Amino acid sequence: MQTTQPILSIIVISHNQREDLKRCLDSILQMRLDYPFEIIVSDDRSADGTFELAHEYARRSKARIIALQCNSDECHPANNSQRSGYNRCNAYPYAKGKYIAHVDADDYFLPDATVYQQQIEALDKHPECALAMSNCLCVNEGEPIENGHPWILPRQMHNGEVLTEQEFIQGDYFRINQCFIQRRNPAVNPVALYGKRYVDAVITYHHLQFGKVVWVDACDYVYVGHTASVTGQMAKTNHDADIIWCMAIYISALIPRWKHLFLSQPYYAELRRVIALALSHYQLQDKNREGLKDMDVFMYKCFNQNYLSYIDQQRLTAANTIMTIANRTNAPGIFSSLLFKLLIR
Repeated sequence: MQTTQPILSIIVISHNQREDLKRCLDSILQMRLDYPFEIIVSDDRSADGTFELAHEYARRSKARIIALQCNSDECHPANNSQRSGYNRCNAYPYAKGKYIAHVDADDYFLPDATVYQQQIEALDKHPECALAMSNCLCVNEGEPIENGHPWILPRQMHNGEVLTEQEFIQGDYFRINQCFIQRRNPAVNPVALYGKRYVDAVITYHHLQFGKVVWVDACDYVYVGHTASVTGQMAKTNHDADIIWCMAIYISALIPRWKHLFLSQPYYAELRRVIALALSHYQLQDKNREGLKDMDVFMYKCFNQNYLSYIDQQRLTAANTIMTIANRTNAPGIFSSLLFKLLIR
């Protein structure tokens, strides 16, 4: 077993994915990575031998592999996203690397992948950056890799390009967190801050607080889409996604530092859609409503009650008015603070 202090901690989460986990771990172990690394596999109460497989890899591999188990039922999850967040929280305290990467067991890397090597080199070269971002191949479950396609970016980027926090957020560069590795900040514990909500976008925007983003021109990570996932289950005939995936509300509520960037002109169209749905008395599906119920956010409370009071309606109307005024002026800081008070707190 590797005894050198790891530079990179790779957190892999699983649930009843024995064969997928084998493919995932083999692809990690076969990648071209010159830096010492560790793999932390956190399995959520699997009953198909997934944890036993992880334990076998930990026992036999020359690489440093830690096999853990948890039971996400303990966090009273509303959906699989919260289960995965709880699972990542189970693994995070064991991470010792300077950098952290997150991987889902059903995803994998192309043969001889170099993405982590390049991302580590980029972060070492750019101490002002907290994240290194690459692209990934998206493929549907059961389809051949030849059907995979890279995620579409807002524009073409060059290797080593650095994005400021404002450029990253207001340019909408976020895709999925598996495209990133993060510089670990030992002084801040995200598990305590977010708990079961420590997933995907929250992970990225949390680490963005500590530095910029450097782009790495690589596309070695294979992201497998599933019809049973939270994304796959979102019916196209309803508007739940408009509410749940409105990052301007969700991230501003969890990480208020970013409110001045999210509650601004680039996100006004998304905010107006959510406000319009609330004013029309739109009802979320049960699971999605439960997923937001415990957040102390005014906008979400509008979808967790049978009717909107007159005061609530006026509050939403005022937010629309403020966005209209903001479009005619140039004082984003003032207006984002007002929108935060109206829509979030």
